[in-house]
Amino acid sequence: MAVVNEEQIRFSLQLLGIGPADTIIAHGALSSIGYVEGGAKTVIRLLLELIGPEGTLVMPTLTGWSEPFDVDQSPSAVGILSETLRTWPGAFRSKHPVHSVAAVGAQAEYITAGHEDCKSGCGRGTPYEKIISLKGKILLIGVDMARNTMMHTIEAFAELKNLLRVEAPAPTYIDDYENKKVIMEQFPPGHRNFMRITPELKARGALQEGKIGAAVTKVIDAVALIEIGLEKLEENPLYFTCDSDSCITCEYARQLQKDAVDLSLFSDRGCGDLNCEICVPMLSVK
Repeated sequence: MAVVNEEQIRFSLQLLGIGPADTIIAHGALSSIGYVEGGAKTVIRLLLELIGPEGTLVMPTLTGWSEPFDVDQSPSAVGILSETLRTWPGAFRSKHPVHSVAAVGAQAEYITAGHEDCKSGCGRGTPYEKIISLKGKILLIGVDMARNTMMHTIEAFAELKNLLRVEAPAPTYIDDYENKKVIMEQFPPGHRNFMRITPELKARGALQEGKIGAAVTKVIDAVALIEIGLEKLEENPLYFTCDSDSCITCEYARQLQKDAVDLSLFSDRGCGDLNCEICVPMLSVK
């Protein structure tokens, strides 16, 4: 495994247009870069140095629902980079039972505030919409569009029919939270073909691609992503579904679009309850 030092990482990020006063929401796999001297702390520190005191770095710190969410203690389930930002000095974390984010920088408190009051985890009023309002950038280090949580924002803004209403354990900031449940609206289903939008983003100049060490890295204009995604969904609400008739998530979306869900088609693939977090892979969290 190649050793990647901080000067190489800094130079690569600068080539991709990361700079002062940027608002960035980042997703990444540290191992995809190679052996990074100093590990995740080096990557986070360099990003914060590049965006400076007027910039803000945000990362999803998603959690599951096997345990009640504790905003101070629940670790991020999406990698060491996000967990490192969550525990960074001065970090803020939003209060959402599943789709929380952590943020450090000038707009961190604003971005994370009020997430617990939003209808959905990624839609209106959430940190994701605030990042869009700040003309933010999406940074994908060694991961593809399937790990871009902002794709769920497109779905929520479009109010797609296949978004779910699900229950999760009440978070610990709710009084007497034990054995209580909270309802989440517009919860994103599991599989979609989000990679489909990548060529369109490139063609319109909304996506830059390079490398950080061995990691293929993308920087995406968040405003353009939302605009293009909504345009595609207006043309075809099934734009992000895959072509496989064996994919329960995408087949469910196709049936919903026709207002004709046939539960019998799913009987051999689970309990038949399309909100079942065990049987339906559309409830897996990214």
